Amino acid sequence: MALAPDFMTIAGHLIGFDTTSRNSNLELIAYAEAFLLGAGAHVRLTHDSNGGKANLFATLGPNINGGYVLSGHTDVVPVDGQDWATNPFHAVMRDDKLFGRGACDMKGFLAVALSLVPEFARLNLKRPLHFALSYDEEVGCIGVRGLLDDLALEGIKPALAIIGEPTEMKVVGAHKAGAVIETHVKGRDAHSSNPAKGASAVMMAGEFIAALGAIGESLRQDQDEHFDPPYSTLQANMVGGGTAVNVLARDALVTWEYRCLPDRDPSRIVERVVSNAENVILPKYRSGAPEAGFHHHVHASYPGLVRDTNSPAVRLACQLSGANDVHVVAYGTEAGLFQQSGIPAVVCGPGSVAQAHRENEFVTQEQLESCTAFLRRVGLAAAS
Repeated sequence: MALAPDFMTIAGHLIGFDTTSRNSNLELIAYAEAFLLGAGAHVRLTHDSNGGKANLFATLGPNINGGYVLSGHTDVVPVDGQDWATNPFHAVMRDDKLFGRGACDMKGFLAVALSLVPEFARLNLKRPLHFALSYDEEVGCIGVRGLLDDLALEGIKPALAIIGEPTEMKVVGAHKAGAVIETHVKGRDAHSSNPAKGASAVMMAGEFIAALGAIGESLRQDQDEHFDPPYSTLQANMVGGGTAVNVLARDALVTWEYRCLPDRDPSRIVERVVSNAENVILPKYRSGAPEAGFHHHVHASYPGLVRDTNSPAVRLACQLSGANDVHVVAYGTEAGLFQQSGIPAVVCGPGSVAQAHRENEFVTQEQLESCTAFLRRVGLAAAS
């Protein structure tokens, strides 16, 4: 089924806004707000504490509870250091592929949804159709939390949510939880010829990283065959510290992450890590530096989407897409937060995650057309 007539115009506007997470998304939100208001939608905005970013929640159809949410984030990852063949903030359709930053993740989905708004507005909707556009998903699913809090405060209760992250239009009913954690390691500087007179934060960090590896290895014992890999994972991805080769490092920083099976308690992983640092590693260094320590800061976290075979969101997505299989993914989305707030959620959107976050990001026209057909069926379901 063909794309809606205004798709490329809308995609061009969305990709043209540089909504890298470090920037404001207000221009994009204002564009979407005006577009939706012009179709007769009711629009709510929620802002971050500085007023520089906003979520948008819009509704077409009757002002009643229930209905279907079409949800996507507006922020994109940076293009710094990437070698693009085209301007990343200019949408280009070439060789049946839409190129541009966010084309796949996930402005392609948002453009499809918005391009269908005029068609949805002409339907005699029996259930509401909602549109949720959030900020700062890429840095910890931050914005959507305020959007969901606002819905709860106002008593707005959608029946389900479809999160249009790139799944190649496969129905994804579960994903892992995740977190990014920074551990600041505090030692004491001294001459490296006598390490007992201080505490090398770099050596402490090394033992900490080794402990992460050992705990991560133990997590392999608890498996869920639906996932790849089928167990929770734990690893350090960034480390730094020290000032000179002959000086014991006073400070070090380790940035690490977990990807936890969705129906397990990730706090237990963190507790094991913290306990090992405090009770196994730290006593070795306190004699030379009583002030030595590990200080942990959760930089970002998101819950998993727990597999639910009776989820109305999964059932609807399967029914409308014709899918017989429900897939799972290891990466995270905002779907777990919708689920935690009492809104059943499913992930289904155009494009492959393999094309996300990389130079020359693209989504194929075939995927966009498949998404268009799917969302048209969602609109018809809301009208039935």
